[in-house]
Amino acid sequence: MASVNQNFLDALIRHQVYLMRFSGALRQRVLALLDATEDDLRALIERRLENKRANQTHTAQRLRVLLRVINRVRGAAWDKIDETWLEELTALARYEPTFVAGALRTVSPVLLDLAMPAPEQLRAIVRERPFEGKIMREWAAGQRRDDLARISQQIQIGMVQGESSQDIARRVFGTRAAKGVDGVTELTRQNASALARTAVNHVSNAARRELYKANDDIFSHELYVATLDSRTTAVCRANDGKKFKVGEGPIPPLHWQCRSLRVAVIDGVALGTRPAKPVTEQMLLREYSRDTGIKMVEARDMLPRGHKAHFDSFARKRIRDMTGTVTASTTYQDWLARQSPEFQDDVLGKTKGALFRKGGLTLDKFVNRAGDELTLKQLAKRHRQAFIDAGIDPEEYL
Repeated sequence: MASVNQNFLDALIRHQVYLMRFSGALRQRVLALLDATEDDLRALIERRLENKRANQTHTAQRLRVLLRVINRVRGAAWDKIDETWLEELTALARYEPTFVAGALRTVSPVLLDLAMPAPEQLRAIVRERPFEGKIMREWAAGQRRDDLARISQQIQIGMVQGESSQDIARRVFGTRAAKGVDGVTELTRQNASALARTAVNHVSNAARRELYKANDDIFSHELYVATLDSRTTAVCRANDGKKFKVGEGPIPPLHWQCRSLRVAVIDGVALGTRPAKPVTEQMLLREYSRDTGIKMVEARDMLPRGHKAHFDSFARKRIRDMTGTVTASTTYQDWLARQSPEFQDDVLGKTKGALFRKGGLTLDKFVNRAGDELTLKQLAKRHRQAFIDAGIDPEEYL
């Protein structure tokens, strides 16, 4: 049977997987707001710059007007994005301690009366606490400023080089055939994606930290847990498995798009001093009765004279043993292999889940050297035998 600490660690790692999905959904909301402006701005550039016969003064005037309109339209999208960042990240900061407290109460063999962080502390994580050197508002403002500057710069470069209005629009927003990835605004999308992932990890780890600090009497220390796979950075590999005092030491994210987390390790001695859950007490009474040869009773108060103190000592030791420890270092591969097939399929997809369980493919085989996820077609070409071993016809994907 897994220890209390192992179950708590597993719960938080599973939760971290879903947090990364949340960051993906947040990223999609932000990108949708930006993308919604691009058809209108593309048409605006093509219409306003189509007259090549205008004199230099008229051209400069048109450019100033065009940039004002672009700043207004694109700026309105950024205003909505600012609201989205604040709304979603504040909700996450409030939710995270509630989730962790629920996980603690679920895995704990004793009753826990947990102190919750104050709402103002959680709001401050989003509004006032920096990550990677700046607070969220400053990162968002910088992305807005850089996006508008890049658009302006590319329009001016295109005009100086005598490009057509259509070429200038493509320079800014890319081609429709390439879905815009060949335009300068693709860099904005990439930066917004990185900010979403990094900000979500910052808020979630910081919010958990407040819960740990408010209840530091039940924890012995915190463990740094990195997602050990082909994309793990050197700094996270170096910190993985390290122990820190509660609330001290490096708190992820330690770099852009960091996926690591800090997990508090529950102190079995501290738990042993607290009232056991009814189900735990029943289990301990059965064990104690079996070990001592006394008649089984339904509650501690019904124990024979002289047994209560002995039972309490027995219960404290058993709770300490049940709490256990956690493995100082493990790989994501090892952790995922311990999870249910349903969860594996949820993370990897049904076909890749089967390749992982039955085809013998390790997680590093699902990505290329750059860390990009391979498609099933690419996997079928590279690992034909794995498909066959998993009972899957590789020809279906070729």
